[in-house]
Amino acid sequence: MKCFKAVAAMSLNRVIGDGNKIPWHLPDDFKWFKKLTMGNIVVMGRKTFESLKGPLPNRRNLILTHHPRRLIKQNPEIFGGYKEWRGGRYLKKAYQLRLTKLGGKPIDEILIFNSLGKLKPQEFASEIFICGGAQIYEQALPLCSDLYLTLVKRTVEGDAFFPAFEDQFEVAEQIADNPEFSIIHYRNKRVAAC
Repeated sequence: MKCFKAVAAMSLNRVIGDGNKIPWHLPDDFKWFKKLTMGNIVVMGRKTFESLKGPLPNRRNLILTHHPRRLIKQNPEIFGGYKEWRGGRYLKKAYQLRLTKLGGKPIDEILIFNSLGKLKPQEFASEIFICGGAQIYEQALPLCSDLYLTLVKRTVEGDAFFPAFEDQFEVAEQIADNPEFSIIHYRNKRVAAC
């Protein structure tokens, strides 16, 4: 059985964002995130997707929104190079839209849907990583078998916070530790490892 996995970065005071931006710049953490998620599926909310100024390359980008057509209409600079495609083995009634990059590879696609509960990890060959924002993490963490958390070793101002997870997860391993941040792999005590 496949499960969701979450990847996140938070400060010592649990901040994950400020004004829809990441309030730190840690190139080594970005490299690690890219290595972990490359070739896989990333799930994010509309605000997180819009903050990226476009889909993450070489990954399937799944966007949660209650208004998929509005998302496309309000972001022509992002969606102008995509065409809507209905059908295929992954497209079920849970998904609102499947957009494929014009002339692109199959992995250069965006799936837009309205409910995390309708997404079934076993329907996909790749790993599925939950990537934010705060509301998406809050919904998804109980469904995740693993959490890869970067702890930024500073206190910062922000308006988006990582939800409490400590009662549900336990440390599996410390992946990295340096003066600016550490990366810790947690496992969900209530969800079987996938």
